Amino acid sequence: NFAFPITTGMSFNRTLWWKTGSQIGREARALMNNGDVYSTFWAPVINLAREPRWGRNIETPGEDPYLTGQYAKEFVQGFENAPEDPFHIQASACCKHYVANSMESTTQQGVHHTRQDFNADISIQDLVDSYMFPFQACVEQGEVSGLMCSYNAVNGIPTCANPWLGETVARGEWGFDGYITSDCDADKDVYDPHHYANTPEEAVRDVLHAGTDVDCGNFVGSNAQSALQKGLITEADIDTRLANLFRVR
Repeated sequence: NFAFPITTGMSFNRTLWWKTGSQIGREARALMNNGDVYSTFWAPVINLAREPRWGRNIETPGEDPYLTGQYAKEFVQGFENAPEDPFHIQASACCKHYVANSMESTTQQGVHHTRQDFNADISIQDLVDSYMFPFQACVEQGEVSGLMCSYNAVNGIPTCANPWLGETVARGEWGFDGYITSDCDADKDVYDPHHYANTPEEAVRDVLHAGTDVDCGNFVGSNAQSALQKGLITEADIDTRLANLFRVR
């Protein structure tokens, strides 16, 4: 067993962060080599611990964007890179949840919200300087192979259907060249309960065009053929998403 990230983060010890990731990655590779598990892990959580009522604060390194970004860098570098083999990924890490995801359930002014339908209303400066900053470090410095888009929307757009987050910033500005997965059923949430898309097929179009490669669930698989027949997506859209997955594999 390893310490919770919130306590590991308090050590301010980069070597400890790297060694923790390295040991988990080594164990993951050993288990995969033995046929027991796969070596794609959806960790670390690098959302900011700024809401004390959030139930997943213990999974994060802390509340500071710089510390969280440096934790991500060291953990991912240790997790993915084996000194004995510089040519292959030891195990695949995934920085999550991209982005501004730190609310599970709340009732405000008589209206109940969950993480599936919550819209984070954030200024661009705070979004970029605070909430996206750790993910930038994870990509640019940690060179992570995976990102996970989150359940929530940001300024009215579900993160898994936001091409600015996935394509323009992550892949275009930061140089991310791995795969992006949805959180489980987050692609479905684009259609319902976010109601961002009018039909399931339009939701498939939106998430594929936003750069989401993996649907953790069966929503895209159940509706992609219909979206293709209706001309909302093309085979090239699917090929692009598959290319990112096979590259990591």
